[in-house]
Amino acid sequence: MENGDVIEPTGSSGLTRAGHIWWRGQRMRLFIRQGTAICLFLFGIIAMSGAENTALREIAGTNAPNAALPPVARARSLGMLWQVVMQLEHCVQSKDLSAVHNEDVILSAAARELLAHADVIASNQSGDFKSSLTAFCSRVSALHLVADLNQQASSETELGKVLESFATVKAHFSKDVIAQAQGYLETFTCPMHRDVVGKRTDFCPKCGMALDQVSRILPSNSGFPSPGQQTVHASVRTAAPLTVGQPVAALLQLQRPNGDPVSPSDLIETHTKKIHLLIVDSSLTDYHHEHPVPTRNPGEYSFRFTPSKPGSYRVWADLRPYPLGLQEYAMTDIRAATTGEPLTNRTVIFKATVDGLNYELILAQKTIQVGRPASARLRITTADGKGFTQLEPLMATFAHLVGFNQDYKTVMHIHPKGAPVLDPAARGGPKLEFQIYALQPGFVRLFAQVQIEGRSRFAPFGLQIAP
Repeated sequence: MENGDVIEPTGSSGLTRAGHIWWRGQRMRLFIRQGTAICLFLFGIIAMSGAENTALREIAGTNAPNAALPPVARARSLGMLWQVVMQLEHCVQSKDLSAVHNEDVILSAAARELLAHADVIASNQSGDFKSSLTAFCSRVSALHLVADLNQQASSETELGKVLESFATVKAHFSKDVIAQAQGYLETFTCPMHRDVVGKRTDFCPKCGMALDQVSRILPSNSGFPSPGQQTVHASVRTAAPLTVGQPVAALLQLQRPNGDPVSPSDLIETHTKKIHLLIVDSSLTDYHHEHPVPTRNPGEYSFRFTPSKPGSYRVWADLRPYPLGLQEYAMTDIRAATTGEPLTNRTVIFKATVDGLNYELILAQKTIQVGRPASARLRITTADGKGFTQLEPLMATFAHLVGFNQDYKTVMHIHPKGAPVLDPAARGGPKLEFQIYALQPGFVRLFAQVQIEGRSRFAPFGLQIAP
């Protein structure tokens, strides 16, 4: 909906024209996904009939011919395939069946790399190896089909067959290669700081978050974006111009650089949501944290908010797209007919009072510098100075810190240290530990968001980040 647009009338079938388009799109997407799965099966059949002669002749990062393929390259290809299997397990076990299709391209590339070097991997049993690989691709195709039909029980059955088939493929590799490949399953990274790598039980030294994203091996020359590249673009349309004090209905559009829509199944859930919208006006005063819901149109999500300041608002869609699972911010603006207020209040402040509660941000050091982790503690007390202990779980934690830099481009989304809070009856406070890692110098308006009695409360602070 552009400004001033109206909803289309409903036809005799009970669906709007947009509804018909959506259903056609859904059928087409299912057809494409099913076709992709079938293509994987056909790939196996072609492999059996000698397609290895046209398969990839090089492995990523090396120009070595088949005969000289080093074990580390074999381990890389097996590790890439193994990561796909691990992800398929996660999709089925978490009942996120719509995400199974995200592994198609990586699976195909991994299988091609292994097929290209079948004679080296199993010099005396290359035929058996190709047969095992073909059977594995067929099993994944069967899983893909039932997953697209959202058949959980059948998906669990087919997953079992996938695991059995993969075990047969894996048996063709030496113990050393298998051990090296398994190392790729145990290497994790921080979604927010991709240069931090370690074990899953480790924590990021920059932000303090758990390393919960496996470091994915990607096929070479496949067109996948490299870590750090923007993979999602955002735009927002509103049903009416932004008006101070008036709720506005808005539509968020997420697209890949090539124009393909980004569906919920293309995103990893983080803190109970797949999309976190961080919205603020030009004066960095009026902050909103929204979670848009998908509409019937692919890549489109709806949300509402009520601006309390004039002018346009800036939006950062905080998300983690497949397959890398790394955090990125897709930034856009919500336009308005009025002029926004400039940032004039740059007062450094560490205390705020909201709805009768006192919020204090306590830093472990006097200065926060760019690129240096800074420990901080959020303390919440009542009017008489007693610690407040009735914080309710909000997106799997008791508080969120979101900071907006004066450049109106840089944003920080920080969570407390510790395990996720999954029990809705749990209560927290009065102190929460954070670790701040700033990327840009300058003034930062920082908001602490908590939930009390079912409603979000926002406490504003002011920080100065040194170079």
